[in-house]
Amino acid sequence: MTVFSVVETTATGVRRTGPEPAAHYPGVRIEHSASSFELMRDHPGTQPVYYRIGYGRLEWGSRLRDFLDGVVAPDPDPGWLLALIQGVIPAPDSTPVPGVQRLSVGTAVRVDPTEVRVSWRRPVQQRAVGGLSQVVAGSLGSSGSEFTIAYSGGLASAFVAASAIRAGHRPLLLHADLGPAFRAKSLAEVPGLEIRRIPVDPFELLDHHPITGDELLPPLPDIEVPRRMLARLAADHGIPIVSGGLLTTLTSVKLPDVQAGLRGWRLLGCEPFHISGTLRTLTEARELLGKGVVVYSPDAPRDGVRRAPDAQPVGAPPPPSPTGGATLPGLTAAGRQTLETAHRGSMALWQDHLDSLGPALGRLTAGLEERGDGGAVLPALDPGVLAAVAAIKPARLGRIRRGMVRTHLPLHRAVADHGIDGVDESSPGFWLRLAGAGYLYRERAKIIAELERGCALADLGLIEPAVITGVLRDGRMLAELALPLLRMVWIDRWLRGRS
Repeated sequence: MTVFSVVETTATGVRRTGPEPAAHYPGVRIEHSASSFELMRDHPGTQPVYYRIGYGRLEWGSRLRDFLDGVVAPDPDPGWLLALIQGVIPAPDSTPVPGVQRLSVGTAVRVDPTEVRVSWRRPVQQRAVGGLSQVVAGSLGSSGSEFTIAYSGGLASAFVAASAIRAGHRPLLLHADLGPAFRAKSLAEVPGLEIRRIPVDPFELLDHHPITGDELLPPLPDIEVPRRMLARLAADHGIPIVSGGLLTTLTSVKLPDVQAGLRGWRLLGCEPFHISGTLRTLTEARELLGKGVVVYSPDAPRDGVRRAPDAQPVGAPPPPSPTGGATLPGLTAAGRQTLETAHRGSMALWQDHLDSLGPALGRLTAGLEERGDGGAVLPALDPGVLAAVAAIKPARLGRIRRGMVRTHLPLHRAVADHGIDGVDESSPGFWLRLAGAGYLYRERAKIIAELERGCALADLGLIEPAVITGVLRDGRMLAELALPLLRMVWIDRWLRGRS
């Protein structure tokens, strides 16, 4: 029985067989007639679509497992596994199933009587209608008359709350109370809305033991932990939950695009993080810009746990960069070479892909791949919201102030206009790094015992487990290495479950 849709060429046109898609795939456009069929992704979406082409034939669907044709999934590529551990995002159209591609933004697959052709086209964007806050407020209506908001107290969730009030909604704000370590500052109140604090154990979110190995793709904490948290928030309410995820990604700006002042004098105050002090001359500042340096992120105060500085890349638009600090320790010589090859290949493909999409769409596409949707409704994925951001001049998204690139200005203005003070400006992944370090420290004896009993990554010749267990026993490097180590523990658990 065919479990995916099939389109085949005939002498006079095309024939469609298999199940008709039962759901609309956001961001995917399907055009068909008696003589042709075309599948294209115009916009990032939460539902992936996969396809496989053959002679005069296109197979497509939303479940990757269906393409295995009943056989066991192939062994994962070692370089792919190490890239995932390091936080490198796989190539935009890649899958672990040979011959099967994921439909990436801008990709079109067309079937007609003469051929099956895969091509790339620049996605058609909507025209901007209204300002960003207005458009986000309007998009919230698509969630129905009732919805809740996942409220972290950060800039994006505060912006969504303010937009909801602007649209006449009074949603409940659900805040995951992760414990004392995450309460360095008081939670920003939203005038007119109630905040309900829901106790959530961060170590339950990070637990790697539920991983069975039956998953076709290895679960990663970067995507699975936020999904678990939002599921916990939504469990007692039964109505859609809206998240501000990706709004800060979408409204970020690059240093070369902000107003640098008369003849660029504001550049002199910027602080590249790898250089002590400030720049000496404007010539030096421009030279560093041309080399693609990195400067401190917007408003990066160094006065508390919840306001950790983040990195602001220069270059447009950058591919998804490895996240989570330093490289996983204990790589063998073969492991280092394998990771380097996989990293270079993935980054080259991503750079070409994002260069073709343009800044706003590129940032949104990369951000969704890095963090996922968490199972929530994301206004950032609304095509109208993307159009509104794309219509804003980069110089209005950010500015240089006191040596820092202050970005996300439309979000800051809307939040300030509504009287919301003291929003948390940590980077989106900061709480996960903090929780990951705590989890590894608490569970390190158990993890060490698991690795000493057997390590699938070591069996592949990729790592030396004694180095990993040494780092865990020492404990001093856990904060810097939290995410690579956590991903390694999750993926090793997945590999052992497959055997």
